[in-house]
Formats: sequence, C-alpha cells, structure tokens
Amino acid sequence: MQLQPMTILVLCTGNSCRSIIGEALINALGKGRFRGLSAGSHPTGQVNPGALAVLARHGITPDNPGSKSMDDLAGEDIDLIITVCDSAAGEACPVWLGDVPKLHWGLPDPAHVEGTEEEIAAAFEATYQQLESRLQALFDVSLDDLNGKGLVACGEQIHRDMEDH
Repeated sequence: MQLQPMTILVLCTGNSCRSIIGEALINALGKGRFRGLSAGSHPTGQVNPGALAVLARHGITPDNPGSKSMDDLAGEDIDLIITVCDSAAGEACPVWLGDVPKLHWGLPDPAHVEGTEEEIAAAFEATYQQLESRLQALFDVSLDDLNGKGLVACGEQIHRDMEDH
C-alpha cells in the first residue's frame, strides 16, 4: 500500500498549455494518490489563458499555476515523467536526466492553433479530453504492483489505445 502520493511530472517545451493542463488534472483526479507537477525545457514564463479557461470550464482550479523550468524542480522526488511534446510537429522533447520512469504521450500544442475563438477553444478542449482520458485510465490501474518498467508499458498501452479511437 502506497503511503505517499505518486508524484508525476508532466514535461513539455514551453510549460504553458499541455503540461499545465496535465498537472491540474493529476491533482484534481488523483484523489490524493497522485501529485502533479509540470515544467518545460524552454518555459514561456506565462500560462496560456486558453489552458486556464478549459480547466475552468471543467470546474478545475489549478493551485498556483506557473510556467517554470525543469531546473526549478531539482531535488524533487519524482516517480514518473510524462512528456507531452509533439514530435510529429518537430518539437524537441525535453530530456530529464536521472533514473525515473519516462512515458511519452505526444499531443499537438493548442497554443499554436489559429482561427476563430471557437476553433481555438476546441483545440484546448481536445487537449484536455486526451489528457483526461489517458490519466483516468492510468489512475484506474492498480499501480501498487507495477515497477517502473511496468508503469511505462501500461502508460504506453493506454496512449496507443486512445489513439486508435
């Protein structure tokens, strides 16, 4: 039985949208079993208003959201890293040095979507839905019996299953 919450770090490049949404979802849906953090390799320094708006539409209020560097988390005890950069769009994924299980859930960055307010909001909603469904599936697994490799394999299968739908 796990006594402390599992800490999950969501990494992307700018730490303004996807990772912020992921961190907030982990903290909201994790029910004390999971603790979310986020950071970026090249943080923008500000949270995208679209990320905060989509969270608010779903009744989630992030706790002190901020765009921060991976360096700001030195010394944190992290159990799992999820990268959300979109290699299909040519984004370079951050590299976290250290012996921590790493999982990649590549998602398009809604911050780069152009169009009407509705089209932009729809892009943020799609990101929210993709992260929420993956995280909920991960949280539904009995993680107490998984080691790092098993956790990564489980997370990769969840990602593949979600992309097939």
